[in-house]
Amino acid sequence: MIWTTAALLVTLAFARVSTYPGETTDTGVDIPEVKAALNFAVGKFNNQNNDLYIYKVAKVIKATSQVVSGTMYRFEVEMAISGCKIPTSKLCDKNNSDNKKPYVCEFEVWSQPWLGPPKLTKNVCKH
Repeated sequence: MIWTTAALLVTLAFARVSTYPGETTDTGVDIPEVKAALNFAVGKFNNQNNDLYIYKVAKVIKATSQVVSGTMYRFEVEMAISGCKIPTSKLCDKNNSDNKKPYVCEFEVWSQPWLGPPKLTKNVCKH
């Protein structure tokens, strides 16, 4: 009886380690698909921004993913201005050349590769 109870408690303690379909989970931006989704969002942000400089991710505050008929990536990031003027090559790697206050942005990227390119469904940034 004691062993059965102990085995049940151990099973229940570790049962929550796995994820369930539709569950939002924290993820790292070092995963290629997650990194691609974040780069997509940053590219869209820079295309829609009216600044003379390109912004880059200075800090990832939070990154999550949710799988349901595709993958929804959600990011909360700090965006800092780079020393790279628009237009520029992708090889520009200058440091922050301005003391502007960084943006804190929330991006949502909906990815369904079998239907076409990803979509930026949320792009909210605040100074």
